[in-house]
Amino acid sequence: METKRYSLRHPYFSIKTQNDRSFGGSQTWSASRIMRKYGCGVVGMADVLLYLGLHQTAYETDLLYGMLQEDGFLSYPRYERYLMKMRRRYLSIIPGFGVPGFFLPLAMNRYFRHYRMDLRASWCVRPGRILPRIEEMLRQDFPVILAIGPNFPRFWGKRKVVLYRKENGEYLPSTDIKAHFVVVTGMMDGYLQISSWGKEYYLSWTEYQRYMKKYSTCLTSNICRIQVKRKKRKEEK
Repeated sequence: METKRYSLRHPYFSIKTQNDRSFGGSQTWSASRIMRKYGCGVVGMADVLLYLGLHQTAYETDLLYGMLQEDGFLSYPRYERYLMKMRRRYLSIIPGFGVPGFFLPLAMNRYFRHYRMDLRASWCVRPGRILPRIEEMLRQDFPVILAIGPNFPRFWGKRKVVLYRKENGEYLPSTDIKAHFVVVTGMMDGYLQISSWGKEYYLSWTEYQRYMKKYSTCLTSNICRIQVKRKKRKEEK
């Protein structure tokens, strides 16, 4: 992975809030206490679908109407309403728990069917296929929902994964997390570029693998894979 570099084809969307510019969305802006505490899965799903709808007409829906402003930023009020619609229609939050990873592909597939999109979502599961699937999706201009699961089997464990910020070419520790969903927008230098809480961070792939194998499990630390459905070839008459 050290020499590979992948990124989305378009700049990741930004929302202007109180003179600040975000890198993707954040559940911390919500007026709902449950969303602020457990809404990272809803934000992950909503942000991926938002990016697709902004840049590919085949994936644009009525939910995105009026979202993009003339200055290139997204409307904060409309983004908040969009999140609430996604939560109400497609992806419910379990109070005190959040969103189980396998709920995400089920919710996304309901969305794809409703809007007649030629996409299918699935939970990757196999640890050895996670990185190739991330590369595959980024090449197709699909952001990737990555789950950093809870400690397992000791859910009360306090082991976490470090998130880094990049300054002058160096990766500096910024915060640490567990039981959280982020969105992968690129990969370089052995790090995944991610969006979380409306900010740009970097996650060491080596450290993520170590955490998954030693302190968590691939059943909860994994990705939601999106694929274009294979169209059946019509038989030549």
